[in-house]
Amino acid sequence: MDNHAKLDDIGGRVSAHLVAPILDGDLLGSRLRYFASPLYQSFRQADMPWHSVDDLWPILLEADGTEEAFRIAKGRLRSDWREPRTLATPDGILTIAPHFMAEGIIAAALASAEADRRDRVTKIRGSYRRQCTEALKAMTAHLPPMGRLVFALAAIE
Repeated sequence: MDNHAKLDDIGGRVSAHLVAPILDGDLLGSRLRYFASPLYQSFRQADMPWHSVDDLWPILLEADGTEEAFRIAKGRLRSDWREPRTLATPDGILTIAPHFMAEGIIAAALASAEADRRDRVTKIRGSYRRQCTEALKAMTAHLPPMGRLVFALAAIE
């Protein structure tokens, strides 16, 4: 399976290709898949890996203990990002979102978590960030070391 299969350039449409994750992570016992950014796929533009919304949101909903973070994240997704991306994977159709959206919904979950659940959300944030770094390494494995560094610096800008 080619991890660099072209994604549809029109937001909200499903790719005609099956796309495998660049990293199939384990986020404190739950699955979280990371994918090469559509910006990278289509235009070779440096960008952080994207995550499966369908994987991350239930993890946060369980960790937070309330639906508040989910409601906030859903509202932000609708207002800030008008072209959600879906893609076909070997496991079915998923919605993927950029790194900044993951950071935003994790921050919302942390802000709304009750004191006894904040530690778990903090661990989720740390694990997400470590795995995102691993996904970025996988996404740029074809580049020489200096090229990976330049790509990473451009992606986080």
